[in-house]
Amino acid sequence: MKSAGPKVTGNRIELDGRIVSSLEYRVTPGGTPVLRVIVECGARGEDLRLAVVMAGEKATAVKSRLAPGQAVKVTGRLRALKAGLKATRADAAFEVVAESIEPADS
Repeated sequence: MKSAGPKVTGNRIELDGRIVSSLEYRVTPGGTPVLRVIVECGARGEDLRLAVVMAGEKATAVKSRLAPGQAVKVTGRLRALKAGLKATRADAAFEVVAESIEPADS
């Protein structure tokens, strides 16, 4: 009998990091606001940068509260980049689809 492998019950990620790119904000032809940033979130001495994307009205609401170099807390989920999609924002096969991006307390 084959043993049951681990179950994936969710995909959630929480990051504490710093914005290391300019904020890229645009509105799609369909009218959806999209915000993209790169967040450095590795441990001391570890180079870990993840592309973070947020869509919808939350992106519009948060963009004025964010700036390059700012410490942030991000919650969301990981999404694999599709084959053929050019990863120009970060050298990774994944991006974070953010539910929230909040300035970190100083």
